[in-house]
Amino acid sequence: MIEKYLRLAKLDDVPVLMNFARHFLAASPYKGFRFASSKGEEFLRKAITGALKDHVVLVALHDGKPIGFLVGAALEPVFSSVKIATELGWWIEPDARRTKASFLIYSAYEDWAARIGCDAVQGAYLPGVSPELDEFYKRRGYAQVESSYLKRLKI
Repeated sequence: MIEKYLRLAKLDDVPVLMNFARHFLAASPYKGFRFASSKGEEFLRKAITGALKDHVVLVALHDGKPIGFLVGAALEPVFSSVKIATELGWWIEPDARRTKASFLIYSAYEDWAARIGCDAVQGAYLPGVSPELDEFYKRRGYAQVESSYLKRLKI
């Protein structure tokens, strides 16, 4: 049943995932940064094929078509040997954000993290892009643990 809404990414998905990454960049505070297609494609290929240890790329589907993706990695902080699943990228097309798949993708990410032995799951959101995600995380039992700031050094 869940296969109707989600699946692991395949190499054939890379072009559409890169389009989603472009949409994310255009909507985000990072929109002034240069989009590096070849770097992104290489990273996704490595994550999808398992060349990157403890990475996952999930695809959200609506009516059989991709509507978004989530990329996660399990990392150990420099101060601890615990494994924390870290969301590296999450995008659902704006007109599909209320679909079942858009909600299920985060549950699948959490399930993946638990299956590979993570001690915690970390998520993030951009307040100017998706402020509703603050409540989404709180309802799921997440606690805010840090805030992030960015200073451009080169323009």
